Amino acid sequence: MKELNEKTAGKMLHPERVIQFGEGNFLRAFVDWIIQKMNENVNFNSSVVVVQPIDRGMVDMLNAQDCLYHVNLQGLDKGEKVNSLTRIDVISRALNPYADFSAFMKLAEQPEIRFVISNTTEAGITFDPACKLEDAPASSYPGKLTQLLYHRYKTFNGEKDKGLIIFPCELIFLNGNHLPVHRFMAIRRRFQNLVYGMLRCICDTGRPYCPRIST
Repeated sequence: MKELNEKTAGKMLHPERVIQFGEGNFLRAFVDWIIQKMNENVNFNSSVVVVQPIDRGMVDMLNAQDCLYHVNLQGLDKGEKVNSLTRIDVISRALNPYADFSAFMKLAEQPEIRFVISNTTEAGITFDPACKLEDAPASSYPGKLTQLLYHRYKTFNGEKDKGLIIFPCELIFLNGNHLPVHRFMAIRRRFQNLVYGMLRCICDTGRPYCPRIST
């Protein structure tokens, strides 16, 4: 069997428009599969930068095969049996912010970035009062997101068209309500009301509570 990588299978190039916190099966088989189909069918023309949310993860494994993998769907579709195999090539690269914090922060400087997607587990959307802006990186997901948003705000002088649309996919009821609470707690703790108000103007958070489970 051939190794799966860019040389053996090829890879489409698209602008990096999505930051994804989490590299597990759920996001790769669900969200990234959807982005693959959107690229193929409606010219979404986007690739995903995966960010490892904790210090131990799978980004080295992903990068070893140029972030290529397959999704096998089995089941029923409108009463018909389905057994399909799709090669996913939408992940451009995978970053470990604990090993390369600079590369993580530079994502905020890319003007074409538009979306943030996450699945950091239900334990990921928590407020850690020990997080500081100077951490490299902050230990919690809300802390890392705060670092990214603040750097983006400074880079583009608060331009509203550089705001991000945020989709938390953690399996928490009303997850889109939980994330802003913890993110803004981190912001207020460090910057008080000034930056809280500025970031509130440039970010929208959805509530995509996802019922689909992949194995």
